[in-house]
Amino acid sequence: MSTPTTRPLIVYAGHQDDAELWSWLIIVHHLLVGRRVIVVLATDGSTSTALPMLAGTRASGWWPKNWHQPDAEGYESPTVTQLVASRDAEMVDSCLQLGIAPEDIRLEAGWREAALTPERARELILRYHQQYPTAGHYTTWWGDTDPAHAALGEALRGLTRDGTLTDARWVVRRTQATSAEAVAAGVVQYTTPDDVRVEALRRVRASLECYRAWAPRQGRYAVGYHSVSTEMEAVRQGAPNWIIRTP
Repeated sequence: MSTPTTRPLIVYAGHQDDAELWSWLIIVHHLLVGRRVIVVLATDGSTSTALPMLAGTRASGWWPKNWHQPDAEGYESPTVTQLVASRDAEMVDSCLQLGIAPEDIRLEAGWREAALTPERARELILRYHQQYPTAGHYTTWWGDTDPAHAALGEALRGLTRDGTLTDARWVVRRTQATSAEAVAAGVVQYTTPDDVRVEALRRVRASLECYRAWAPRQGRYAVGYHSVSTEMEAVRQGAPNWIIRTP
């Protein structure tokens, strides 16, 4: 994409950190050419593996001592509600660092649930299509191993195949981009001019800091880095985005 458009781009994220992990270059590229980008959260993220890590009942490869000891560290193990609030705050702050407008960070707090089915994902996408009928749509692909990611991909795939939507793309996780299934689906690396990539990398590195903010007494639990630090660091090093263009 090289020229501005008045049509917004909507990115549907299964969990609070998905947009940065799999779409960071895509998002910043579109922002830099003047396109409005809306990020929509489709689940509450409450099933994160970080919760038992923070409670000290599961090891964390990212935490320096591997195991948390909440009493010794001076904090109480977060509840599910507190974990979700921390994840929401991480996402909002991170999206702002990418350059997304505050009003375009949609947490869907009154609609989302812990899990997501293709039917509910379709309902969500249709609602945004009705609100923004000329928008383009990006989400994770239908072959993703995470059920929420796959549900979003399958819903968008169905809406494209039946002709409801005509502008859609699917992002593929770094670790799945070379899989036989993704290759068969036509996965390709998303590319941009060098100057765009440099600026996108600067922004995403700032955004990643929001996912390792550790201040438990203020309700910040570095959930992103506890759960997917390897992927976070891959993005920090400039891991590419991968997309599928046709369903």
